[in-house]
Amino acid sequence: MQQQQQSASYDLLAVFPDETKADSAAAKLHKEGFSNEEVHQLSAGSIGSGQFREHGPNRARRDLFLQTQRTGLGSVAVTLLVIILALLSAGLAFVATFALPPLHTVPVFLIGAAIGVMLGILIGLFQRSRIRGNIGQRPQNQATASLSPNARTVVALRFADPDNISRKSRARAILLNNQGKIDRSIGRWQ
Repeated sequence: MQQQQQSASYDLLAVFPDETKADSAAAKLHKEGFSNEEVHQLSAGSIGSGQFREHGPNRARRDLFLQTQRTGLGSVAVTLLVIILALLSAGLAFVATFALPPLHTVPVFLIGAAIGVMLGILIGLFQRSRIRGNIGQRPQNQATASLSPNARTVVALRFADPDNISRKSRARAILLNNQGKIDRSIGRWQ
């Protein structure tokens, strides 16, 4: 695995998160029959423009599942609750004037409505709401390892026969299975 600096002639390039994964991918490529002239391990940042496509599930979707929000009564529900409780307590106060004849109907009715409004506001706005979302996942604290400037985390391939699609696909699969990111600025996408 010698380091080559001719960046324009590489057919496939993958960037790895650390040097051990890049070494493992290069070893698997050699095991699958790729020669030393085809497989080159380079230092990070020495080649490619970093145009990647994420393979596998979309990693940004986890943020959607980790969102939390409190569910509570909306403003329409609070208003309806205030109106219903005001009418209910005013009705009970009105009925109480029949049971107790010396009470005046209008002031008791208004007091009952005021009590209903206050109860509706208190129940509607201060009701404990449950938390929605966060379905059990916890964000993982990933420690980012600092790479040395000459860490060889890039595996580049220069095929003897660039038209051999099955060989190129096999190499791409090995690189992806070892957590490599394919740089699309190299090869046919140039």
